[in-house]
Amino acid sequence: MKSNKILTDRIRQNVFTATTEGDMYLFTLSDMHIGLGNLEYINYILDMIKKLPNAVVCIGSDVVDNPTRNSKGSVIECYLNPQEQIEKAVELLLPIKDKVALILDAGNHENRTMNESYISITQMIATLMGITDKYRKDFAIGYLGAGENWYTSCTYHQHRRDQVLMSIMNTDLLILEHTHKLEFLEQLKIEHNKFTKEPTVRSSYIVHNGSMMSYAGYAARGGYPMQTMGTYVIQLSSKRDRQITIWRDEDFGKNVVWGKG
Repeated sequence: MKSNKILTDRIRQNVFTATTEGDMYLFTLSDMHIGLGNLEYINYILDMIKKLPNAVVCIGSDVVDNPTRNSKGSVIECYLNPQEQIEKAVELLLPIKDKVALILDAGNHENRTMNESYISITQMIATLMGITDKYRKDFAIGYLGAGENWYTSCTYHQHRRDQVLMSIMNTDLLILEHTHKLEFLEQLKIEHNKFTKEPTVRSSYIVHNGSMMSYAGYAARGGYPMQTMGTYVIQLSSKRDRQITIWRDEDFGKNVVWGKG
């Protein structure tokens, strides 16, 4: 149908790819909230990425905290003003530029400026880093190659119903930001091979990424639930077993990164 082709063409604009020769270590750097986020923790994650040759980075949304005149939050509470937050983000992320596969423009904090002045902070960061080819808006679909294995992912920032999204996108990984939940759910799905006429049961994962922000600002004042800081590292196997392993960042650091040093 013509309408399906139109929709397909639209969705293909949001596709990105990444490959590694061996196992891939996928990092999603979302909800960093630079300006209010914890710089010690941010640098801890960045140091981990720098040490790994097979690290692939998706820069998610809410990279900067970006309080504006009409938004929640206050510049007074931040250690950097919004302009300085953009400069700091570029300074921190430039050393891992070659590992970046995606920078996603979907954050409610960046959208504060878009809504008031039609300026995209995310696109500005991508331009200053020289990675405009990695820029995607609203959501992103990834095709991730680890050795001869291929995996699929879909990343959203503001979302409403994760189970509905998973059924629509039908990917190995559905990576969700914004809520700072830091939890994941394994689901089983049946894949149908139309050539061999055989079904196969595979695991898929809904991954809620955490944040790099300590209990601060309007969250503390408003009595929002305190949430664990952190991010997941998703290991995509290059071996025949096609295994997906989801690590807490601290466990990954101890067992895979620093443990090897």
